[in-house]
Amino acid sequence: MRLSSTLFAFGLLTLTGCVDIYEPTLKPDYTIRVMPTENGMVATPPDCPSWSKDVANPFDNQPVPQFGCASARNLAIMVERPEDLVQGRELGPADAAISTNAMSNYRAGTTRGLIDPGKSDSQAAITTAPSPSAASSSSGSGGASGAP
Repeated sequence: MRLSSTLFAFGLLTLTGCVDIYEPTLKPDYTIRVMPTENGMVATPPDCPSWSKDVANPFDNQPVPQFGCASARNLAIMVERPEDLVQGRELGPADAAISTNAMSNYRAGTTRGLIDPGKSDSQAAITTAPSPSAASSSSGSGGASGAP
């Protein structure tokens, strides 16, 4: 009995000596605040933690708290109308003919190539020019290509 109580007391003393040397990882709030002012709405960017010191506990398996702050900060600075962050705008009218023609060209395999900046202008003109079959298939078909 005495041995078990001694081992138990030794175990408690050992456990009480364990101290975590790292602070818990911060969980900052990167919310963009949109506030009304005299000149309209203003988006206030969040304050980002400094990268100059290590603010994460390597043993708690959490993401580094600085990640995501730059994206939120840049969005708040770049937004044209801050009220769009609160509620988006209604969609404007869409041009159905352009959308239909793009889908028809894709289904027919007559899309234009990508521009490669490493190529000369004459090669870029060749890759972006529509193929001969694209001119005949896109003239007034209205998008009914017969493809599934």
